[in-house]
Amino acid sequence: MKYLFSFFLLFSLPAHAGVLVELGGTYLSDSLATSSSKTSSKYFYNLGVLFSFNKTVWGGWNFGGISHTDSDAVTTTFSSQDTGPYLKWQFGKNEIFSLSGAYNLLSRAAYSSGSTSENWEGTSIWLQFGVSPEVREGLNVGASLNYYLANYTKKTVSSVESSASNSKTWIFPMLTLTKRW
Repeated sequence: MKYLFSFFLLFSLPAHAGVLVELGGTYLSDSLATSSSKTSSKYFYNLGVLFSFNKTVWGGWNFGGISHTDSDAVTTTFSSQDTGPYLKWQFGKNEIFSLSGAYNLLSRAAYSSGSTSENWEGTSIWLQFGVSPEVREGLNVGASLNYYLANYTKKTVSSVESSASNSKTWIFPMLTLTKRW
């Protein structure tokens, strides 16, 4: 609730302000067949709701998720849900290019490897460079190169909390869809 209140307090704008909704996602899958098979799947998604500060700068809130599963002799999984303030700058002819960044105040992850299962909590950042041409008025479709970094300072194992020093880094491509009003 306090995040929702902070969102409205920070980004209260006049009624005539523009609104931008952004959806993005990627899915990568890999399989290696040898004497011991290995598989890997990874995905990332985001939903951003932004309001216009001026013609090219947008600010709002981001909701994102990441999941990685690697299997060989042992299956290792990592999944996280993140949320925080989001800033986007569009530039170039027809604002086709963009630089974006989200500082996720809350990043909650679940990690498991074999019989080990942990919950982590911390913060994350997500940076994006995108190219999105307009396909219809107010509708852009494009791709981006992304950098994700999460740092976890708290972990919970079997209801016992302790401090942690875990992190996750990923560089990946993503497809994006944005709608402006």
